[in-house]
Amino acid sequence: METNSEKFAIKSLRPMKMASSLLFFGIPSVILWFCVYYVMQKLHQNGVNDFLNFYVSMVTPLMFMLVASLVAYKVEGNRFNWPSFSKRFRLKKMTRTDWLWTIGLFILMGILYSSLTFTSKWLIQFKLFAPPEFLLPAVDPRIEAQFFPETFMGVPLKGQWWIALCYFSALLFNIFGEEFWWRGYILPRQELAFEKWTWVIHGLLWTLFHIFWKWNLLMLLPTCLALSYVVYKRKNTWIGIITHMAFNSVPLIGLIIAIIG
Repeated sequence: METNSEKFAIKSLRPMKMASSLLFFGIPSVILWFCVYYVMQKLHQNGVNDFLNFYVSMVTPLMFMLVASLVAYKVEGNRFNWPSFSKRFRLKKMTRTDWLWTIGLFILMGILYSSLTFTSKWLIQFKLFAPPEFLLPAVDPRIEAQFFPETFMGVPLKGQWWIALCYFSALLFNIFGEEFWWRGYILPRQELAFEKWTWVIHGLLWTLFHIFWKWNLLMLLPTCLALSYVVYKRKNTWIGIITHMAFNSVPLIGLIIAIIG
């Protein structure tokens, strides 16, 4: 009969060195690049509406990232139960100190991100960083974003609560797909290889993962490094999940207000 310690044990982790890190960050980046620069373009050319295009070309890869994190967890030989999963992915109970770090991180990321938004407008002047013509309006840096938009992906917002639900579901795949893969699965293994430099390497690679949004790289760099540092320091993936969710939920607030009208 299994003891509780055996039932909830996780396999010993193998260090993830630079070659493996480049591979595990690079494959999702290539997939997103393909989806944005090929799938999105093809769907646009074939008259698929922007909303469906957004879900297929941008949300679907994040769904696969979430699935990939669970598959990788299982491939390690771990058991699918909450004690084992939460231990392996470092989903620890949030302490008062963790919450203080989370709030501070959210404020810092907001300041850094808003202070560097001008870099996107500056970078798109250069051909190397210019966005493709077929890019969806909701993610096009050439179009001024509105906090209270009247439409989203070409659909009038007032009274359309299904849009908020769809956006929220996309947000869940975005946050849990990335955080389970980057901070849950990869970061603990990188710590065994890079030790005190882990957060720097992890943050840089996470920034480069967003190469499909190449005009946003300068804006994303400090926020990626900041989140990587705090999760590395506190060894709690919930901090990344909560901060990332709160940060990416800001546009949803504007959508909901616009839906209410």
